[in-house]
This record gives sequence, C-alpha cells and structure tokens, in this order.
Amino acid sequence: MAPTPVEDAGTSRPGRPTALRRTGPQTVFGRPAGPGLRAWLGHPEQVTGVELVEVADGDARGVRLVRLRSGEIEVDLAVDRALDVVRASVRGVPVGWLSPAGLRHPAFAEPAGWGPMRTFTGGLVQTCGLDHVHGPTSEPHRFGHPGITTTDHPMHGRVAALPARLTRLGHERVPDAQAPDGVREVLVVEGEVRQAAPFAEQLVLTRRVEVEVGGRTVRIVDRVRNDGFVPTPLAVLYHVNVGWPVLSPAARIRSTTGAPTATGGDVAGKRRDAVGAPEPAGVEGVWELPAHPDADGTAHAAVLTDDVGDGRAAGLLVSWDVTRMPWMIEWMMPAEGMYVVGLEPSTVGFGGVAAAEAAGTARVLHHGEEALLGVDLTLLHGADDVAAAGGLFV
Repeated sequence: MAPTPVEDAGTSRPGRPTALRRTGPQTVFGRPAGPGLRAWLGHPEQVTGVELVEVADGDARGVRLVRLRSGEIEVDLAVDRALDVVRASVRGVPVGWLSPAGLRHPAFAEPAGWGPMRTFTGGLVQTCGLDHVHGPTSEPHRFGHPGITTTDHPMHGRVAALPARLTRLGHERVPDAQAPDGVREVLVVEGEVRQAAPFAEQLVLTRRVEVEVGGRTVRIVDRVRNDGFVPTPLAVLYHVNVGWPVLSPAARIRSTTGAPTATGGDVAGKRRDAVGAPEPAGVEGVWELPAHPDADGTAHAAVLTDDVGDGRAAGLLVSWDVTRMPWMIEWMMPAEGMYVVGLEPSTVGFGGVAAAEAAGTARVLHHGEEALLGVDLTLLHGADDVAAAGGLFV
C-alpha cells in the first residue's frame, strides 16, 4: 500500500524565511553560485561539497557524519543520530551548542527515564519524538499485548538515538530564471529512520536536508509515516540550541510568540529576551509559548548579537510553519559549563500527547498516513543579516 500523504510538501514548506532571502543569485566569495563557478575551481569540492566521513576515535567512534559546505556555512549531520545537525558554523563562527556528553555513538544510549541525558548531544538541533517529547512518562499500552499494561517513554523520546539509512547524498540543480546560469546548486542529504518494535509504535521518519550553494539556510524537511496498523499519536520537537559565542550577555533573544502559558524550572528573575554571564550553580528556566505566525503562516525565533567578540555580528534564525507546530518551548540554562538557550518548535506543549488527547487536539497517524514537518535554520553573519532578522520581530 502506498503511503497516503496527509499534507503536500509541494504546496507548503515547513518554514519560509523569505525576509532574509538575498536579492539576485547566491554568491560564493563574490562569484555567482552556479555552474559557471566551476571555471574558477581545480575540483568541484575545492570550496563547496558533500562529504561522508566516520569518527575514528573516542566514544563517537563509528558515527557517520555528512559534512555540507556551501561556501558560506559548514554543517555536520550525524547519520547515526537521526541525521541531526551536530555542528554548524558560518564563516568560521560556531553557532550551536555541544552538551557535556558531546557526540556519542548510539550504542551508549540509555533509553529509559532520564537516561537519554547520557547521550544528549545538543548540537544545533536534536530531534525529539516521534511519539513523545518532554520528560519521562508512562501511558496506557495501545498496541494489543495482553501482558503489557503501560508504555514507558524516556525523556524526549527515542528517535535521536536511532541511526538513519542514507538514501541520497549529493547535488541537485534546480531551475531558476533569476540565476545567471539558469539553475541553482543545492546540496542534498536524505535518509530514513525507523522507530519500531513488536507491540509498539512503527513510525518512519524520512528526512531531507538542503543547503543551497552560497546560501546560509539549513532546511530540514521531515515526513513521519505510520508504518504500523495501530493509530499512533505524533509528537515531535526540534531542540534547537545556541551557545557561546553567539550567546552572550550582548545577545538578544527574540520570538514571534505570545505570553507564556506555562513555565518550568526556575524562571524567577530570568528574562526570556536576554541572558547574563555564566552563573555558578545556575538553574534552568523553561517557558511554554504559543507560536504566532506572520502573514505567510511562519513563526520565527532568533538569537542575535552585534559582536561575537571579534567585532563580527552573527546569529541564528529559526523559522517554521505554525499550522504544523503551534508551540515553541524556550529553554534557558545559564549555569557555568552549560550556558545555552534552546528555541524549540513543537507539535505539543508541556503536557505532551496526554494533554493534547484530553483537549482533542492530538495529531494521530493511521496506517500509511504521513505528517509533514520541518524547520529552517538560517545562520546569520554580518550586520545586514542580523538587522534583517531583527526586523522580523519589530
């Protein structure tokens, strides 16, 4: 049976940060980013490219990485960690955050309770789900085994510790009348992650990651399909993380969201729009925020700074479709040795699937059904980029 798409990716994209699209073609060091660039290069991968590598040492030994270089940004995707973005930089400025656990092989995963903390990479984005997000919990068993009464969900679900099977790796040429050569060059990675077990969910994540040559946006397009025969709730959260040097007391934290509808941790004395210097024994604060769309149906969040310490402005803009992810969770952890802000588009709020089911808003996938999700991550460099992103929040 062919999968039945719930939504059509061809007519609606997960995020559309059109406010930051440059006029005219993308460029690489001042040259138009198209087939004509080849004349200036000894090898096509001299400046840009897609490369599959493998970590050879430490507790990440054996983890496959796909390295994307657009000429503006460099991004590492962890194939064996759901194709999540573990590292990202723009013109040499690191934008994400790496947790104290760092990148670890999924064989070290502790998939119960708070155990996933032991392999929580963070990175620029870590995917949470696919049927549970937030803290560990239990729910009544849904999948028909007479000896199983409850299903236990670990913190933020299971998908981030599951390897992907690569299905596509390389370049695409997209027709574009505005480009000097009539096409745009796009770096593409695609893969499939299967979260399944007997008498349990059977969910398949198909992920496509795109970076345009000369561009600064990482576009993640996800399809989650129910490959089983039991209706299964959907819960996905994109745990987008920003650390130093983009995050600092000079940074501005912005989002197109409403007033908090719930809080967690210790928010007393904390501001959602700024953070101080790293604090001894700092405590996290968390806010549940309803996402507000712009005229295009897109919500945005950003961390912006005019100076990363060497005079350069930089930042990160997160964009997503509110109809698919109506919530954003903001996580602030100011402690020494942590020091991170999370901007986390989500399909559900703090209460997770249980609260959504009680409210009649839960997204349930039946056999063969797909849900389209995704997020755009635009790495900002320079005063013009930062000012353009800031204009989205006026």
